[in-house]
Amino acid sequence: MTEIMVHRFTEDDLPAVTAGLGSRAPDVFRRRLRHQAEGGLTCFVAWLGETPVGYVGVNITDDRSPDEMIEARGYALVEDLFVEEAYRRRGAARALMLALEAHAQAAGMPGVILDTGTNDSFAAARALYRSLGYIDQENVYLGGWSDPDHPGVHFVDPLTTWLKPF
Repeated sequence: MTEIMVHRFTEDDLPAVTAGLGSRAPDVFRRRLRHQAEGGLTCFVAWLGETPVGYVGVNITDDRSPDEMIEARGYALVEDLFVEEAYRRRGAARALMLALEAHAQAAGMPGVILDTGTNDSFAAARALYRSLGYIDQENVYLGGWSDPDHPGVHFVDPLTTWLKPF
């Protein structure tokens, strides 16, 4: 079995990532690369051989974005952990989170913070976070967001916050 490898997302990866992570709109990855180039956001891609199978971003917050500072509470903020369904339960999400944590530690962050849905479709994600040492803060709140790839589409989800201090 081929081992999952993780490396930082680069412009050279874009064609393979947009093709291989096809359940996400290609513009998602173009925006992530642009935000990464602007600083603060670092993106990682998980590969199984030559095939991209997953993705995650992490914000190393600073005073450029007060909204992110408030949301992250001084911690590195996970953005959009995602693994294509056909490749789930093979270690890609764990490998992505470990790469993200190593990056956050190297950047001098005190830990990592994230939120996840509370419904059954997020049970595997919650189990992963728990197994990695994240602590559920048990504060359910409504998180809203708009889909930039579908103007006028807005979501509100019940979420819970998870924290892992280093």
